[in-house]
Amino acid sequence: MSEVHEPYKVYLADVSYFSGKLEAYLRYKEIPFERVETNAKIGFEEIYQHTGVLKVPAVKTADGLWLKDTTPMLDWFEEKYPEHPIMPVDPTLLFVSKLVEDYADEWCWRSAMYFRWRDPANSDYLSQRIGKEVLGHWPIPTKYAGMYFKRRQRKLFLYGDGLTNESEQVIRQQYFDLLEGFNTLLKDTPFLLGNSVTLVDIAFMGPFFRHYFCDPEPAKIMRDRYPLVMEWVVKVWNAKASQQEHASQVRNFTHEGWQKILKEICQDYIPYLVRNAQAWHAKEKHFDFEVNGVTLPKLPVIQYRVYCLELLEIQYKLLEPDAKCKVDEIFKPYGSLMLNTGICSGLAMEYQLPLSKRSEPIGWLEKLTIMLAGTPWDMPKHFRKS
Repeated sequence: MSEVHEPYKVYLADVSYFSGKLEAYLRYKEIPFERVETNAKIGFEEIYQHTGVLKVPAVKTADGLWLKDTTPMLDWFEEKYPEHPIMPVDPTLLFVSKLVEDYADEWCWRSAMYFRWRDPANSDYLSQRIGKEVLGHWPIPTKYAGMYFKRRQRKLFLYGDGLTNESEQVIRQQYFDLLEGFNTLLKDTPFLLGNSVTLVDIAFMGPFFRHYFCDPEPAKIMRDRYPLVMEWVVKVWNAKASQQEHASQVRNFTHEGWQKILKEICQDYIPYLVRNAQAWHAKEKHFDFEVNGVTLPKLPVIQYRVYCLELLEIQYKLLEPDAKCKVDEIFKPYGSLMLNTGICSGLAMEYQLPLSKRSEPIGWLEKLTIMLAGTPWDMPKHFRKS
């Protein structure tokens, strides 16, 4: 273990999808850190200045290094703190776990945002919280700040991400499919892949903790109908790697509880990534995508997700033949993995950790534009408040 980087200062938002994911990991690994709940002032003066994006979570080390994006951050921390690893040793399980992480990060997002912002009571509550947390230091009444954030989030992450009367049930159903799958898995094992926390548990804490577990409407569904899943969320949040009583026993992905998840990854998520990458390569701004016979219209083209596909393709290509055959066998009931586009996102250097030092000044017009123009999906600079 390296001590030079400790303690860490972790900039997060208490309602944030990815903040919950990273915080669950740091708590489990018992890595010392200071929580910094971020508002717009801190975001501009600290996060934006040093990472180039106004986006949480971000991490500052004791020796002044900066980290961003939970996927490379987990890899960075695992290298620095190898004891009690969350990454499976077996290359087949590691690749599938990485694929599941990407799915949890980028495909489960839509349903989580739907439950947060679609229901009026739910969205009213969350908008007031976010308004207070982000703009509480400004002389703006929380009521009006909340109204602004509610309108902005619904525009961008509901109606701007494929929600229509026809697609609503498909988007909503994903949550129930995940609950059913998790409930089946957790009847046989305390965590999703065995008797200890692994990458897939941490990955699913993104949608399942700050959104499904904490937001009123999905929390009631989980509490009333799937208490075993609610217990799992609490277990992951409270787990400590040093308190494991037995050696870690990692299962594979053949359990029936994984079937719908793996099918969705193979038949929906990877084809979506491919279509998004093709659209980006063709300089398109939007594209339609069909899921379960329903069209998600005018989805935004997202460069970051081109990078996600690029990483998965590289990882898949680097598998030894035996491991690649095992991966293909896992997904064989659902089809072939289309991880062969070769499209380069141009973002690889942007996510090399620790980040290169930045010294770009931030003008008042730039700040105002970012705050008022909404929260864009994509690079280069934004603050994605989830």
